[in-house]
Amino acid sequence: RLGSKLSLDRLGDPGFPALGFKPFFLHFFCLLAALARKPERMGNSSSQKLDVEEVDTNDFAPVRQKLLKLMDNPDWDDGSYAPILIRLAWHSSGTYCAADGTGGSNGATMRHKLEAGDPENAGLHAARELMETVKSEFPNLSYADLWVLAAYCAIQHTGGPEIPFRGGRKDAQPEKAIAPGRLPGAEAGIDAGVMDVDDEGRIKGWEKTAEHIRQVFYRMGFNDREIVALICGGHVYGRCHTESSGYAGAWVENPTFFSNEYAADMFGDKWVLVGHDTKMPDGGEVPEEVRPAKGKRQYIDLTKYEGEADDAKETRQAPDCKEFPPGKYVCVSDWVNCREGHETDSPIMGRFVKDQEINLVAVKVFGTAIRGRAERNGWVSIIASGGKTLFERKGDLDKQMLKGSYRAVAQVPYFDNAKASGGGKGKISGKDFQVRDIEFGSDGDEQGALFGKIEEGWALLYSPSRGMLAEQVIEGYNEKPRKAIKGQSGHQMMLITDMVMMWDQEFCKVLKEYADEDTGTDLLSSEFGGAFKKLTELGCPWSMNKAGAGGCPIFGCGA
Repeated sequence: RLGSKLSLDRLGDPGFPALGFKPFFLHFFCLLAALARKPERMGNSSSQKLDVEEVDTNDFAPVRQKLLKLMDNPDWDDGSYAPILIRLAWHSSGTYCAADGTGGSNGATMRHKLEAGDPENAGLHAARELMETVKSEFPNLSYADLWVLAAYCAIQHTGGPEIPFRGGRKDAQPEKAIAPGRLPGAEAGIDAGVMDVDDEGRIKGWEKTAEHIRQVFYRMGFNDREIVALICGGHVYGRCHTESSGYAGAWVENPTFFSNEYAADMFGDKWVLVGHDTKMPDGGEVPEEVRPAKGKRQYIDLTKYEGEADDAKETRQAPDCKEFPPGKYVCVSDWVNCREGHETDSPIMGRFVKDQEINLVAVKVFGTAIRGRAERNGWVSIIASGGKTLFERKGDLDKQMLKGSYRAVAQVPYFDNAKASGGGKGKISGKDFQVRDIEFGSDGDEQGALFGKIEEGWALLYSPSRGMLAEQVIEGYNEKPRKAIKGQSGHQMMLITDMVMMWDQEFCKVLKEYADEDTGTDLLSSEFGGAFKKLTELGCPWSMNKAGAGGCPIFGCGA
């Protein structure tokens, strides 16, 4: 699976770099230079055009392989390190000031106490520590290059754009670290304690927040279109945590997969302003998953909270399971949840993405849905309750795919052949074992049993009556036993700085393009990729946005 975050906490909290303060006369002359070349607010987002050749990406192939191998981890929030690695690169880059050339990714100065202690970088120590495991294997690679490359790998791994990587950043000493103040909170411009909203649900003072966003991004050299691309593409990943930022929850339902869901949900769902002690329209408490800390304000998805109205639910008859026997299936949806049990409220254990192939050893009808049990354990919907097709059958169970390592999840009996009778010759319990061949057989009088050839005989892996006795161990998915992914109740939130994307007239024009059902995702992928590359190259020696590169003719700064 192949994001980023304008700012996330442990997996991602919000925060924008603040406008750096310089002597008035300096900003005055820089502003004159900027006016002559400043991009239009609604100008096209453009990728960097470099004067030098891109470094051969093969030079970094071993580093990429290492990074991709550690990307997924069921013990981490949402089962993926990708969002926090994107946030690491974002925050190390987002301190850039074009007026004096300070900050940016070139230096990796978040390694130093001053910058690491910025409240907006809370939780990022986990990402930096994770990167130490890679740095130890590639000591000649700078932290600055490593952090950016990790983000590029994370974006691509989670279905986002493939961003060409250029190395050559150098690590800087502590005196180059950026003091707290360039990454302020997400409620900039809103008076403390204000909960007043207008008829459209917009919090009082939101216009100041919009102006703040422009100050922050214009300071780095971005235009309005690039601003929306970065926020839409970034906030499709990860979630906020009260212990870091004070905010809580994920922006989208699947926070580890690139999509245009952020933009689409902004228009398609209803949003309501909440604080820690807000009462919902039905008198209930704000769901814990999206309940901000005391003194913090955010918006939550009222559509998700209220659920689908009974009169809006589609009425359909139960499907015929005979059309969907066990076999090899391919995912035809952008992504599909894999749940511990067949119930729709069962914990989510993982996800499958479009074009991914799996073997389903059992298929059953539940109400108006058809669900199958995966060879690696867990249930997926083949046909959703509303009738949407999520998986298509490609053929019979693939014996070659089913060979390999298995983990006993119950006592696994083994027999002389693929016919289970009695207690068998012995049992495997509590360990992994290798299967070198697959056969379909019977468990007593019952057909549909799956056997794996082991040294001692034929192990019963699955039978309709006994259920799943052993799960296949798939690299990158369940080398460690899967755990329920935390915070997957489906509630979503938006920060005030997110809602401004819809409220501001110019931002909204771009947001609507990204929300388009047919073309939005591809457009966002392209423009987010270009804008994120620009962000992570600001201030680098080769960057067209480096201070002095076509900037102020008097002071040589890129105003």
